Amino acid sequence: MHEPRLRPAALAAANASRAPRLNRQRFLLAACGAACATLSWVALDALTGLGKLGSILLPLAIVVAIVGALLALTRLALVVWVGGALTLLAVLVVALTPFVTSMLPTKTLVRSDKLPGAPLDAVVVLSGGITPDSMLAPEALDRLLAALALMRDSVAPLLVVTEPRRPQDGITAAHDQMRVRALVSRPFETLMVDSVHTTRDEAVNSWRLLSPRDSRRVAVVTSPLHTGRACATFERVGFVVSCLAAPVRVYSIDHADTGQARLALFRAWIYEWAATIEYRHRGWLAPRSTR
Repeated sequence: MHEPRLRPAALAAANASRAPRLNRQRFLLAACGAACATLSWVALDALTGLGKLGSILLPLAIVVAIVGALLALTRLALVVWVGGALTLLAVLVVALTPFVTSMLPTKTLVRSDKLPGAPLDAVVVLSGGITPDSMLAPEALDRLLAALALMRDSVAPLLVVTEPRRPQDGITAAHDQMRVRALVSRPFETLMVDSVHTTRDEAVNSWRLLSPRDSRRVAVVTSPLHTGRACATFERVGFVVSCLAAPVRVYSIDHADTGQARLALFRAWIYEWAATIEYRHRGWLAPRSTR
């Protein structure tokens, strides 16, 4: 038997009834794509800090959501689903397993030298961020306290601090640095290196400040995972460096036992790993054979 054919009017009515259903399906698919892409973006930030681009995190999240929604309506929808699943899996592995302390090669980035017997020319403490209230960020405070302990022990007659500025408002932590420095009663000279945005800037500007004084033998104090790159950068511009890792409260290399601590360690490691590759490519690191 032949199926009855729908008349044009009936066919148009059937298509019209299906259209809202198809539109709802496409809307739900786009919404799922946007949600999955946004969740992946948040997870990626938890893993990497997204290169310390906090000021553009939200605007880019909106762009990511729109792209995810559009891709979900195309043949590339699989990219959204698989990418989201892999990103969330990575967060779970880093946060909920001992992967970062047992398998991640964090210690390859750490450099710790013994202090020479004779006094050095200067102790250089590297900056580490500023809060919106112009206070030292936790890592920066850890570094400064470690440097002040060296000054208390008369390791060098001169302390050099670097002064970063928040690009969006120009705030500096100079006042907070001087307040903490005053906790050490032993008198010593303090110099400020300003106009710094990167570790390379800190090394170059420190050299411009200290080389006319013939102060080339320095202790560089910074966070553990930053030591390898920072000290090689200072050696590249001409310093003879004793590299010292400051104790940090932001992460623990050996004893990260919570999800938050493991994610903080992973973020620090992946940032330094990527920055080290960039610095080596640009020729900003001293060759290992010369250290």
